[in-house]
Amino acid sequence: MSDSTPTSNATRASTKLPPRPPKSSNASSSSSVTGTPVHTIQIPKDYVVNSPPEENLQKYKSYSRVQTRQRAFRHCHRCFCASLCLVLLTVVLIMAIFYFIYRPKAPTYTLTSLTISGFDPLSSSALTPLSPSINATLQTGNSNKRISILYQTGGSISAYYDTVNLCQGEWPVFRQPPRNVTVFETDLTGSGVLLTSVTRDAILKAEDDNKVPLKVNAKVPVKIKFGVITSWRIVVRVSCDVIVDSLNGTAVVLSRKCHANTHYLW
Repeated sequence: MSDSTPTSNATRASTKLPPRPPKSSNASSSSSVTGTPVHTIQIPKDYVVNSPPEENLQKYKSYSRVQTRQRAFRHCHRCFCASLCLVLLTVVLIMAIFYFIYRPKAPTYTLTSLTISGFDPLSSSALTPLSPSINATLQTGNSNKRISILYQTGGSISAYYDTVNLCQGEWPVFRQPPRNVTVFETDLTGSGVLLTSVTRDAILKAEDDNKVPLKVNAKVPVKIKFGVITSWRIVVRVSCDVIVDSLNGTAVVLSRKCHANTHYLW
C-alpha cells in the first residue's frame, strides 16, 4: 500500500495542465450569459468612418430631385408616344375600312375639243399684242359606285404655249354623282399678250406644219362625299398636253394626254 501512493501522486504531477490566461470581466460575464466566447477587435483610427459633410447631403437631395423629374419626364414621354401610336393606328384602321367599303377610284379628265381665235395679228408683227380666245370642251368621269364629287368655286383653267400664258377661264361649279360622265364647255380669254420674235416664229412654223403644241392646266377645288360624310376641300391639279392643227377656228385635236394629281385619296 505504501508503495503505490507515491507513484499515483507522481503521475498526477506529470499530467497537470498549463495555466489558462486570465479573462476579462466583460468576457467572463458575456460568456457566462451566452455560453460562447467573445472576441474584441480593435479598429485603427485611420479606418473610422465619419458622417458626410452638409454640402454632400445637399448635393444628394438635389440629385434625387433631378432623378425624380427625369423619371416623370420619361413617363410622360412614354404615355405621349403610346397615345400617338394609338391615334395613328385608329386613323389607319378607319382609312382601311373606308377603302375596302367604298373602293375609291380617281376621276378622269379629257380635253375633247378646242375652238381658237384671236391669233390673226400673229402673222403681221411680233410687237402686236394678242387677245387669244379659246372655247374648251372637257369631259370628267366619275366611275365610283358610292362616291360623289363636288366641284367647288375658285377653279381655274389656263392655256399655254410653251411657258407663255395665252388665256385663262373658270372651272364651273357642279356636283358629279356616282357612275357619271359630265361634259361641259368653258371660255378662256386673254388680252395684251406679247410674244417675243423667237416665240412668234416658232408658233408660225408649228402652224405651217399643222402641229401646234399647247398645254391646258386646271386647278380644281373639290370635296368628296361618301354616304353622309363630306371631306374637306381638296385641290386637284389637271394637266393636258394637246397638239392641234391650227390656231384659227375649230381646231382638230391631233393628240391629247391628260394627267390629274389627285393626292392621296385615290
